[in-house]
Amino acid sequence: MTRHITAVHFWAGCPKSANSKWQRFLAVVRRCHQEDWRNVLVLSRMPDDVALVEPFTDAGCEIVLQQRSPGNFDAGSIWRTFRLLRRLKCDIFHCHNDHTSPLIGAALARVPVRIWSKLAMSSHYEQAIAPTGIHRIQASVRLSGVLAHRIHTVSDAVGQELIALGIAKDKVQTIRCPIDLARYDGADGLSFRRELGSGQQDLWVTAIGHAVSVKGWDVLVRAFGQMAGEFPQAQLALVGSSDDNGERDFGQAIRALVQEAGLAARVRFLGHRCDIPACLAGSDVFVLPSRSEGQPLALMEAMAAGRPCIAAAVGGVPETITHGETGLLFDRENVEQLTDCLRSVLADTFLRRRLGAAARKSSSAFDLETYVEAVFALYCSLLEKNGRFAE
Repeated sequence: MTRHITAVHFWAGCPKSANSKWQRFLAVVRRCHQEDWRNVLVLSRMPDDVALVEPFTDAGCEIVLQQRSPGNFDAGSIWRTFRLLRRLKCDIFHCHNDHTSPLIGAALARVPVRIWSKLAMSSHYEQAIAPTGIHRIQASVRLSGVLAHRIHTVSDAVGQELIALGIAKDKVQTIRCPIDLARYDGADGLSFRRELGSGQQDLWVTAIGHAVSVKGWDVLVRAFGQMAGEFPQAQLALVGSSDDNGERDFGQAIRALVQEAGLAARVRFLGHRCDIPACLAGSDVFVLPSRSEGQPLALMEAMAAGRPCIAAAVGGVPETITHGETGLLFDRENVEQLTDCLRSVLADTFLRRRLGAAARKSSSAFDLETYVEAVFALYCSLLEKNGRFAE
């Protein structure tokens, strides 16, 4: 194998914490570094906590800052990506979410291996609407499907969406994203409960996401309000930012909904946190009320923490949870079904323990090393196909 492979990992964002996404990026970079490959990580800006990039630089990875594409077809993004990849003599270009403009730049730069990780369902799915008119063409997705040599999808549901658009089936490969299971072993949930001033009798229902419509916090608040009177010991924790750009309006709407329901004393907005294992360990029930998910990392983390999970049956969620065995599922936006699920688990200690134990056992499928080896094998197979390995 030649020792002069350059891999560009195009994040198109900025890490906020050492979460599961950060863990898997770092693990892939380290695996490539083991082969003496040159690694370049492209971020939109440096994180507020610069310690988040130190493990990457310690692994020999270069950090490059490049503005995220403001649109699907952006000349500036195409040009910036083209120049960067030509300068680096890039062999592997792996982009995540921000895809069409960067992939055009990579194709113009004649990068021999181009991979797109599609991490979510389409925006139309998220909004539960059928695309009409010119939107039915989904030109951005179709063009990215042509330009990428392989599309890494995080669930079969995401892949089926692409295949339904006419993208070649042999271009689509599901590799489910991992989590670092060891982070959830022995996490200190008592610290989380002490912070909240929680008594032993309290039952904490926790959701992790952020204040945008697709995460469905409004659905959860309504369901919680319907059963709150039956379970005076139940409390609700909403973990995730609610005041960043694009979150303020929805965040204010959720707070207003809480006030209208008379739940202000029982619903806590905890903001962005870096101690997710502790938050989960200190919770009694986890709920994922999302309107759309490609493959929900928050759900996988809750399962790894051994929490009983309730989730909307959207996107890749039914591939992650088996209803009645490793968790409970409800139909998207169905407040009544979610309310019934909450009643079931809050009223039955044995059910909570059974679902939590089964969830923890099934989380072994989310192993980080398995994911890394699958991604690295994909890199190698495409490099070999394009003649980038020495005889």
